[in-house]
Order: sequence, then structure tokens, then C-alpha cells
Amino acid sequence: MSADQYGNDVTAVGIPVTGFAGYAPKGTIKPTPAEGGAADFTLPAAFKKLGLLTEDGGFEWTLEPDGDPIMFWQDGYSIPSGLANAECVAKLAQYDDIVRQVSWGKVPDENGYITIDAGGHALEFVLFTEEIFKNGVIRRRVADISVSGAKVDKSERGTVNGTELTFKAKRSADLNNEHIGEWLTPAAAAVAS
Repeated sequence: MSADQYGNDVTAVGIPVTGFAGYAPKGTIKPTPAEGGAADFTLPAAFKKLGLLTEDGGFEWTLEPDGDPIMFWQDGYSIPSGLANAECVAKLAQYDDIVRQVSWGKVPDENGYITIDAGGHALEFVLFTEEIFKNGVIRRRVADISVSGAKVDKSERGTVNGTELTFKAKRSADLNNEHIGEWLTPAAAAVAS
């Protein structure tokens, strides 16, 4: 179906049904535009998947300017400051060594032990997310990130004890000095593969 007489296209509505997040060490080569746009894309081995997300824990991206625009003496002229609030929040259902490394910046010892600095950690990663929508469209995003917050859910009997992570996206030379690389693979391409 295409857009109706009002320009509305219900087949273009993104209703997520599944997806994943993966991370790799800072400096890992990101997928090229052609690689990431392929319907049969496979996440490179350098990335580790973060596992299951909670039911309400899908990716929440905030991509907004921050700071006042730079104004000029001539009336009506301004440019954005270049500052931005670019982040992704996701709630991970799994809690294993991979999630602990991203959350707390530590690899457990042979006893499964780590210490946690609630002030955060300085490690940086490459984040890759994929969402598959009900209409067959695939949205993928990649960014250089740091973890700016980690919050573990309250323990409640019979419910998933998730870890909500806030990933702060940074400008990247690999992304034209911008924050996010994004692919939107149409359903027709996904079916043709």
C-alpha cells in the first residue's frame, strides 16, 4: 500500500517486534553503508550481543540540540550551537558477564567478582542496534558511546530484574563528525534476500 490521498501510509508505521543491541570496543570498524543496509546483514564478530531486553526495554533514542543557537547581528540569522543531547536508553533483561562489562566497566575474576564504582566508568564502546518492525522494515543504528548511567530494577518476586543503561552518543569521524549512523532497509529488500 502507498500513501492515501492525505499522505498517510499505515504500512510505513514502525511497530517493533524484535531486535538486538551489540557493542564492541572503541575503535572497532563500523559496518559500511552498504554492509549495514544489506537485508542479510550479520553483526561482525567483534561485537557482543547484549541479550534479551525487557518487554518495555526497547531502544529509546533522544536526538536533540542542546544549548542556545549562535545569533548574528543581522536580524533573523542564526546557526545551531552544535551541542547535542544524543543518547539511547535500553533495559536489558539478561545480567551476565557481558552486561556487567558494559554496565560497570569490569570483567569478573575467576570467582565472578567485580567491584562497582557508582560514579561510572570511562570505557567507550561502539553500539549497534537493530529493530525489525511488523511491516518487515529493518532499522539499524550505530554510534560511538559511553555509558552515562546504569540503574538496576527493584527486585520483585516473579518479575524480570532488568538493568537500564543510558548510552551517551559521541560525535565520530567515521560518521561525518555526527552522532548516529542509521539504515532503514525496506521490507521489499528484506523479502528479496
